[in-house]
Amino acid sequence: MKKTILALIIGTMLFYTACSGTKVTQEVYPPFSEEEIVSGINQFAFDMLTVVSREHLQNIFYSPLSISSALAMTYAGAREQTAREMQKALHFGPQHPAFHEKYGTLSGSLQSAAESAFTMHIANAIWVQNDYRLRKDYLKIVQEYYQSISRELDFVGAPDVSTNIINQWVSDATNDRIRDLIPAGVIDAFTRLILTNAVYFNAEWEQSFNPAMTQKDDFYPLIGEAYKTDMMYKRHHFHYSQADNYQILEIDYKGKAQQMLLVLPKDRYGLEELITHAGRSMFERHDEKKREEDVILYFPKFRLETDYELNTYLHILGMKQAFTPYADFSGMTGSRDLMISNVIHKAFIEVDEFKTEAAAATAVVMRLTAMPPAPRAPIEFRADHPFLFMIRDINSGTILFIGCVTAPEVL
Repeated sequence: MKKTILALIIGTMLFYTACSGTKVTQEVYPPFSEEEIVSGINQFAFDMLTVVSREHLQNIFYSPLSISSALAMTYAGAREQTAREMQKALHFGPQHPAFHEKYGTLSGSLQSAAESAFTMHIANAIWVQNDYRLRKDYLKIVQEYYQSISRELDFVGAPDVSTNIINQWVSDATNDRIRDLIPAGVIDAFTRLILTNAVYFNAEWEQSFNPAMTQKDDFYPLIGEAYKTDMMYKRHHFHYSQADNYQILEIDYKGKAQQMLLVLPKDRYGLEELITHAGRSMFERHDEKKREEDVILYFPKFRLETDYELNTYLHILGMKQAFTPYADFSGMTGSRDLMISNVIHKAFIEVDEFKTEAAAATAVVMRLTAMPPAPRAPIEFRADHPFLFMIRDINSGTILFIGCVTAPEVL
């Protein structure tokens, strides 16, 4: 597995070329790698987990890949302080086509081919007010590197119709798992641009669980009494590691291109402390220390549906100016007339004995700046209390989805 590495931002180099006897100064950026893109997405995953869990430590689930992808397309048009804040908060590379090219390459490598044992689709789209014009160089970036479609809508005259069209595109791109991403009333006469991303994942376990072994068993939530839920059971050799306060277990999907990682605190009520220490180093240590162990696994079936308004979380992470009338997205239009009004995210996951199905979608809604923003003994891994989990691409290490189960719904 490729190891994720810390993003390195190297100083800009200048070179001079002669043209008709005149020296022209141009910026030259060093090569930017996929590993740096992955590192940034993964760090953003844990940053978001920290701020979301502070507000409410309930069931949490989102796709850092989806959020990052939608905002990367937005970042392509950001300039000056707006761009600097986005770069820092989202762990993006320098504002240069090389960054967006590598981001697009990574997105392509994560998706499934027709012969793949799994399904992984990523789709991007930009929706523009029909009398509003975007710069050609900006459109080239989002269309060429992010494979984004571009479509004109009438936000001003037909906001409800526009909402339905975008929501239908999201539903189609997520196998009908994400519906009504954009609520009624979000699009109004001042909306000029909406950038959307959708991610859909469906994969069978490499070794399925036997449904006959699934039984009602106790789950201990963070708050309240234990309750019965469907607990799957499997004894198998899993890749496993442990530290003083937690255990980590890998469950591979068919084809071994992705895996689910379960991170179980040893203390039934230790999830909050676990989240404070969660980060890339935790999983780097796991990758170094993991061994194949004989494990008895107890793992609940669960289904989660989540809905987030991300403005506040992104503001906490340092992305501030983008949400104000002082925003600079002049790379999109040539003038500073746009700001972000809403960043909306929805996610879905269902886990059973045979497979995992997950989907997520993100919308970045932009409006005119004139308006305000709206062989030993087997190890027991009994996930009968709140735990952290994520789905990652094995080859690149990209975290596709991340979440916490504090109270699995009975299916």
